[in-house]
Amino acid sequence: MNQTDLKHKLSAPFDFNEWKNILAQMFPKIDYLAKVTIIDSDLVKSGGQVGTIRLDDGRSLGLFKFEVADNIVIARNRRGLRDIAIRHVDQDIIHGALVFYYSENQADYRLTHISKQTYFDSNGNLVTQSTAPKRYTFLLGEHEPCTTAARRLHELVTKKNGGSVYLADVTEAFSVERLNKEFFNGYKAQYAKFLQTLTDTKQNRDYVKKLLGRLVFLQFLQKKGWMGVPASRDDWEGGNKSYLNDLVDNYKGNDRLLSDVLETLFFDTLNKKRENDIADAFLGKNIKIPYLNGGLFDKDKIDALNIDFPYSYFKDLMDFFAMYNFTIDENEPDDSEIGIDPEMLGHIFENLLEDNKDKGAFYTPKEIVQYMSRKSIAQYLKTHTDESLHKAIETLIKDGVVDVSLQSKDIAKTIDKLLQAVKVCDPAIGSGAFPMGVLNVLFHTRQLIYGFTKANEDFSPEKIKREIIQNNIFGVDIEQGAVDIARLRFWLALVVDGKEPKPLPNLDYKIVCGNSLLNCYDIDEPLDDVFEEYNADCEEDERMSLEKYKQMVVEYTITSDHSTKEQFKSTIDDIKNVFRSELTDKERNKLKRLKRKIYDLEAPSLFERVQEETALLKKLKKQLKDLEEEYDEIECNKLYEDAFEWRFEFPSLLDDDGNFMGFDLIIGNPPYLRIQGIRDKNPLYADELVNKYKSATGSFDLYAMFVERGLQLINSRGVVNFIMPVKWTNAAFGKGLRGLVAEQKAANKIINFGAYQVFNASTYTALQWFVPNSEALHYYELDHNLETNQELGQYLKSIDKESASEIPAKKLDKNTWVLTVGQTTKILKEIEKYPRCIGDIFDRIFCGLQTSKDDVYFLYECLEQNGLITGESKHLKRRVKIERGLAKPLLKGEDVHRYDNIQTNRYVIFPYKIENGKAVLYTESELADLFPHGYAYLKECEKELRNREKGRLRNDDYWFRYIYPKNLVLFDNEKLVAPDISMGGNFALDTRGEFYQTTTIYGYIKKSYIQESYKFWMALLNSRLCWWFLSNTGTVLANGFFRFKPDYIKPFPVPENIPNRIAAVVENLVDYVSFIKSIDKPMSDLVSNKFVLDFFERIIDGCIYELYFPQHMQEREITIVDSAIRIIKPISHFSSESDKQKTIWETFLEIKKTDNPIRDRLDLFTLRSPEILKTIIES
Repeated sequence: MNQTDLKHKLSAPFDFNEWKNILAQMFPKIDYLAKVTIIDSDLVKSGGQVGTIRLDDGRSLGLFKFEVADNIVIARNRRGLRDIAIRHVDQDIIHGALVFYYSENQADYRLTHISKQTYFDSNGNLVTQSTAPKRYTFLLGEHEPCTTAARRLHELVTKKNGGSVYLADVTEAFSVERLNKEFFNGYKAQYAKFLQTLTDTKQNRDYVKKLLGRLVFLQFLQKKGWMGVPASRDDWEGGNKSYLNDLVDNYKGNDRLLSDVLETLFFDTLNKKRENDIADAFLGKNIKIPYLNGGLFDKDKIDALNIDFPYSYFKDLMDFFAMYNFTIDENEPDDSEIGIDPEMLGHIFENLLEDNKDKGAFYTPKEIVQYMSRKSIAQYLKTHTDESLHKAIETLIKDGVVDVSLQSKDIAKTIDKLLQAVKVCDPAIGSGAFPMGVLNVLFHTRQLIYGFTKANEDFSPEKIKREIIQNNIFGVDIEQGAVDIARLRFWLALVVDGKEPKPLPNLDYKIVCGNSLLNCYDIDEPLDDVFEEYNADCEEDERMSLEKYKQMVVEYTITSDHSTKEQFKSTIDDIKNVFRSELTDKERNKLKRLKRKIYDLEAPSLFERVQEETALLKKLKKQLKDLEEEYDEIECNKLYEDAFEWRFEFPSLLDDDGNFMGFDLIIGNPPYLRIQGIRDKNPLYADELVNKYKSATGSFDLYAMFVERGLQLINSRGVVNFIMPVKWTNAAFGKGLRGLVAEQKAANKIINFGAYQVFNASTYTALQWFVPNSEALHYYELDHNLETNQELGQYLKSIDKESASEIPAKKLDKNTWVLTVGQTTKILKEIEKYPRCIGDIFDRIFCGLQTSKDDVYFLYECLEQNGLITGESKHLKRRVKIERGLAKPLLKGEDVHRYDNIQTNRYVIFPYKIENGKAVLYTESELADLFPHGYAYLKECEKELRNREKGRLRNDDYWFRYIYPKNLVLFDNEKLVAPDISMGGNFALDTRGEFYQTTTIYGYIKKSYIQESYKFWMALLNSRLCWWFLSNTGTVLANGFFRFKPDYIKPFPVPENIPNRIAAVVENLVDYVSFIKSIDKPMSDLVSNKFVLDFFERIIDGCIYELYFPQHMQEREITIVDSAIRIIKPISHFSSESDKQKTIWETFLEIKKTDNPIRDRLDLFTLRSPEILKTIIES
């Protein structure tokens, strides 16, 4: 049986005898039951387990078949059918199931694979029994393409013929992720081909995306059976499910297919009311095509251009689409149809949107969307209901079970009314993942509760979804392409449940394009001036009021009449334009008032100006200058061109007096974009963010502004729920947001994913809830490895309140937040009892040289001879020669390792001289006279140096200077040095202060009154305790690396008094370790130098533990300092290396004796101190 034969069989009506032959070729062994094990259900006429499939890895699959009830439409009832066989999968002897759902009266049938899952719970334990097995389904039969199903199932035939079939092979055959990747890669190739015909501009890219988006939408519509319906029918049955393919075939070779045929279909058919929906004859003889409205097929400016593509492009595209099953339902994390669902449109958008990662946009996995949507809607309901109902509400939303406490008519109606009233907004909607997630939660919850409300009419899925879309959900995005896809997904959600096509709602004032962070008009300012300005030139019956404006927007959303739609849109736009121009007038009036004040103060007077008047005049003139510059720049740069006016775009959020009532829920995945990237592209926008937002501090990230904006937009009981980086809680740039959130007591819950990357990028995220007036922050942290987002979804389901750390709101402020869980929290509290910290020890912690052109200033593989340095210039790509006096030894990150004797063969050109504690730049003539070789080299690179940072030094006499000459006088001091990014502490000592460093290394200079030596502080910072503290309070990067920024290092607590005996023994141990690292020859044939080195580092760690936990270690009889003082002899006084080596080796042998207290107690650390030392050592 080849793949083509299999496809023909899959496209035929269901025949279990034929399937027995197919299954026999797919699987090693099938045991058929003599009698079917009957399973009762209202959804099926008959059926149950018919056999067991035995796989080559010892696993088994139950084999089931069910004939569904006559009233069940197989293609549309996967939710109802999916649970029938699931309880049999939880038996230990059955590891999954294959299930057939069929009907004698229907051409299509389902083949479902039910897969039992394993996952890690919130405590990191492997759970082998899943309460929600995954379901993957092929829809088969004569109306389905069956191409993917035939290819996948034939792979099992091939594997059986080649040897073995395992459970993993079955799972792979039913993989939805694999299908999505295949489809996207093919779609991307089609997109690139169409775009290649046009010039590669943003307008053309958007056009091709929209064109293909329309055609994809029609794939779903024809799957519904609404394209090419016979005109003789009164209903919408009997449509052609291959209508588009047939249409393209009918015009074979027509290179004007787009202009002649498809645009007529788009604009004059799908977007135009016609009598009885009859289509033009050249779209098909005697057929109906629905009128859709909604905006997807509105003709825009680029549609009016004369654009066409070769016929073969459309033919290839239709052939590509024909390979896939388009399923109208959006897949869920636990239930997926193996076909292209509307969510795929989201993936397409996220991947095709140019520079998407540069814009900080990432597509959120459905597991997270579902979890956040459910949790946030549950929280909304709980804030509006009695506490006695909260557990039942959680069960209702999470498990879909209506507890008896919610089943009374009054309670059910209360819940239903709350769900009808909720207002939800995603301010960075992307392709609509979160609004779609919320739509599904609201819809299913209302469906569950509806029967208990005792309503007079039946539950109508289409009506309820339309209500939710029109009343509950709002979204904004700065990208029009994102808005188009999000709207499309909402329209498809309505198509899913429609029994016949109806005009789609206009979503122009629901899902809107704009910049969520910019608005000209504050949310709490009165609206009277706007309508007053608009009404000035209107007749009395045309005058606008707030109430009239709100009603107009509502009517615009539901109207399907094009002329009415255009009239409403024109009026609404006129009002908004007046609103914007009125604001401009307001700004200009502010300018006039300021000028008038200055004029009055400068007017001639009989009296001299008093000092206060002179000072005020000076202040006002500066304000005027700043204001004029700001307004000029705003007009020139059109900063507010995309500004989003929340009240005018969403007037349903206004009360009768025009006050903004706020959203109940702000939810989404805001962009992650650092200010440096914003400032490079639009410096004025960056400055405006700094001016407008308290959270815009330091090198801030854009997501911080979205949190602040979200808190501005919610009502008094509202919730902000984002997935975003958690770095703001402990990074310097997060100071503003921390202060803002702490001030409002808004930190409510964080679920930190740790090192697991949800997105395919170096971004570490957390789910975060912000609720003003929260009593405490509940903090969760993933503490084990995950492989997939599916595993992450299971972890989220396993979270319970007991696994959280509860941090009182009063303990949170603008300073760094230390967020930990479990025993880690207790240890940190113990350490934090000490009053001092590293910030009190070091006078300066500074980064290295910032030349702005390292390829010129840095020389590599250098040799020194006769006062000259010869080294490789990466800029010139050859070796150059400069004077030693113009260069300094240079360290890069890879040069510095813990306890190293630092060496380097790199140098940096340093065009400064240090005089009286200041760095003085040489003049050009001094360089030429004192350093002719170095000057000649710099002159050769002059053009490159002048052009640094967009030509900043183009006209500068000192073109050879560093643009950012910071910390230049600090390098010549004794100091510790450590790389910026490191795995564990990698501190080394620059005793003579001879090394300069790049920006990838920090230098540490201690305060003059600190008694302990640099050796001691190097040991402390290299200790396992310090690394444990940093890795639990800072931000760990990929593969366990850490960023050693001052803000993370400074808070490390330090005991007030450091006993001299501990400092002395630690310094001796540092000498031991440093010496071992400096020698190449083995100290002994018995063990490696590294073994000896690691052993002495363990002793250093033990001494540091005893410094921090003295009583704890005494009580457990595991102290080692006293023994170390007796045994660890100093070696600093030896001049001979052999004497040093001899002493170290003898000491090592002494400690390794079986009765040595140091050796014994090192081994007892984890046994006798499981609550502290074991946690630190084994982390």
